[in-house]
Amino acid sequence: MMYWIIIRLARCLAKIFYQHKVYGKEHIEPGAAIIAPNHVSFLDPPITAVSTPQNVYFLARKTLFKGWFGKFIYALNARPVSEGNANIQIFKDIGALLQEGKKVILFPEGTRSIDGAIGDIKPGIYLLFHRTHCPIQPVYLVGTQSIWGKGQKLPKLFGRTACVFGSPVLWEHYREMERKEVQERFATDLRQAILSLKNWYEQGAKGTPP
Repeated sequence: MMYWIIIRLARCLAKIFYQHKVYGKEHIEPGAAIIAPNHVSFLDPPITAVSTPQNVYFLARKTLFKGWFGKFIYALNARPVSEGNANIQIFKDIGALLQEGKKVILFPEGTRSIDGAIGDIKPGIYLLFHRTHCPIQPVYLVGTQSIWGKGQKLPKLFGRTACVFGSPVLWEHYREMERKEVQERFATDLRQAILSLKNWYEQGAKGTPP
């Protein structure tokens, strides 16, 4: 209940202050999936969450889960991970959520881009893809960097944002390939999928996103 109250309020605020728009909702299927946006801002997780019709989960530093704030973000579907924790434990945490049919936000570049360029895809998301066979939902976020980029302590009050969902990347496309070939092909395909959404938006956002 807390999640939906906050999300609905955040959606209203995003429309009022950021004229937020969402494209490609028709690409979102029910059930488990990894939501994979480009990453340029602290604003990216909440903007992705308010844009997704279903509940989404995300990971946050364990140190944030203290007192009332910890209870608050847990109610908003944040789940704790320890800094310096072994990657295998983080994969288990995400895998458990996916096995429960949840959608999880995971930034495939691993860190925020300083200049807004879409960087290389890190191997972690492929390992989850290989283990769970869950769809990967490519996403392109617009405008979040100018509102709350690196070096800014607080977000700007006004701006324009958008979230573009693309066609999911499916395990079936790679089933017959050897593992090394799959990993390289997957990283190329996912990065290209996000770039295609960027190009689609910049060319006028007409029709259905690729």
